Amino acid sequence: MQGERLLEGVRILALASIGLGVGLHYARMGYMPLDHSVCFDGGWRVLCGQVPFRDYVAPSGLTVHALQAVFFALFGVTWFAYCLHAAVFNALAVLGVDRLLVLLGLERAWSSVFALCTAFVFFPPVGVPMMDSHAFFFSLAALLAALAAARAASARTLRWSAYAVGPLLALAFLSKQIPSVFFLPATLALALWSLDRRRTTFVRVLAGLAATAAVCALALAALGVDWELVDTYWRRLPSAEGSRRLALFSSPQSLVHRFVETWRDLGLLSPAAAFGAGLAGLLLPLLPARFRRGAALSRTWPCCALAVFLTLAALFFVTWTFNQEEIGVPLVFAASGCVAAASLHLSASAREHGKPRLAGALWLALPLLAAAAVLDAWAFAREVDATRRANDLVFDARAAGEASRELPEGLAYLRWCVPKLVRYSPGDLCALVEYLRARAGGVFLLGDTSIVYGLSGKESVAPSLWFHPGLTAPRPYDRGFERYQALLLRRFRELDVQTVVVEGERTWVGYRANPGKKPPEFAYFTLATWPKLARLVEERRRAERSFGPFRAIELGP
Repeated sequence: MQGERLLEGVRILALASIGLGVGLHYARMGYMPLDHSVCFDGGWRVLCGQVPFRDYVAPSGLTVHALQAVFFALFGVTWFAYCLHAAVFNALAVLGVDRLLVLLGLERAWSSVFALCTAFVFFPPVGVPMMDSHAFFFSLAALLAALAAARAASARTLRWSAYAVGPLLALAFLSKQIPSVFFLPATLALALWSLDRRRTTFVRVLAGLAATAAVCALALAALGVDWELVDTYWRRLPSAEGSRRLALFSSPQSLVHRFVETWRDLGLLSPAAAFGAGLAGLLLPLLPARFRRGAALSRTWPCCALAVFLTLAALFFVTWTFNQEEIGVPLVFAASGCVAAASLHLSASAREHGKPRLAGALWLALPLLAAAAVLDAWAFAREVDATRRANDLVFDARAAGEASRELPEGLAYLRWCVPKLVRYSPGDLCALVEYLRARAGGVFLLGDTSIVYGLSGKESVAPSLWFHPGLTAPRPYDRGFERYQALLLRRFRELDVQTVVVEGERTWVGYRANPGKKPPEFAYFTLATWPKLARLVEERRRAERSFGPFRAIELGP
């Protein structure tokens, strides 16, 4: 018994170490200003004492910002602390998938394979902390808690696992609404798959959800948030953007086409096979009674249902969010593992009923699924993780090593490689950071490289974590534009801004300048977008300096 525990401890340690190592390896490769700056700046804001929906607005990511503030507090405001955050959660995701599959009845040798494959698809596609990845992680944790509550042998485990579902779903939802909302019905359904006391388990899950909602509301009120900002930037603008995207899929055929397109672009075989096998497994209740005795129905059907759900969650996420397809598949190997668990249960049932050949054929699905998962993970690591395809760049290891020597001290862990739209060099960024550190007063950045706030030690001024017209900031013709401009001017004065940094000629994301008209004309946020701010800057302008494409406007009193 003691030897088994030791071996299990070594196995768990190996899984966690590989997940951590894989995460750290890919996290430092390349820099995408828009995606990579968001949670860095969010963590820096929280570390500085800023409160969401009071000092800044964001449609998602509050959980990630708070966690990143902890990593910054412990390890300094550096790129290593940023990458370590993602790598730690990558390791936890590996352990979470392993535990989920073990609870579903899969043998540990097989669960380890699917868990290790997960290490390459969870955080590595983007590398650094991101709202989407954390939403998937805490949703996975909620599924795991619901399953533990349903299958727990002890009353204590059942009780605390059921109560944990609510807080974990809240952490997922505060990371990002989509895909978190997909997992609410799935966790409730899993809670009903109980060995006994099904009603008690379900009531405790609902009680945990209600208590969590009440605590979150009280916490936000105590922090002094502006509820109008919550309604605008957490509900109204994201809902409008989501509805606009869904409107592009006007028929079931267009949705199916998008699904097929996603699998074709990703080139993953095992999730597609798992989805097909899972759908077939859902037909078990329709079989004659002699074929669905024992584990063949009571344990197999939930495994197949979970496999189908996890695959559909990935597909709907990619379709709804329009994000890169590569970041929407963190749980596809967990889906394959669910089908493997179902095959194991069916094999055991066939053997119990004197059908050794059928049992052998069903068992053969395990190594086949595992082999397909390993091949898919290997191809994904080579074609997505190593190239940084999800970050819109092509990673060049030799060039990255040479360029990285010029980076600011806080970015020493980063291996420099950027998308084609980025026009500044590591030397430009380093010179800008040193200049801002030496400047008195606050700094306002109009651009996407918001990491300069934390690197220069200047508190973030912009009300938005990033400039996304219509989502994080109203367009000039949107309701709430004047309110946003007033919030921007208030932050400008409170932090005594004496330097305005304009990054290049445009922000990354633009907007339609002539809504409802054709042909469409696109515009981007500039100082002129906010007339009152532009007037203030012109009145106080004293000098200007350039650091590559960065223009630093020095303001007088």
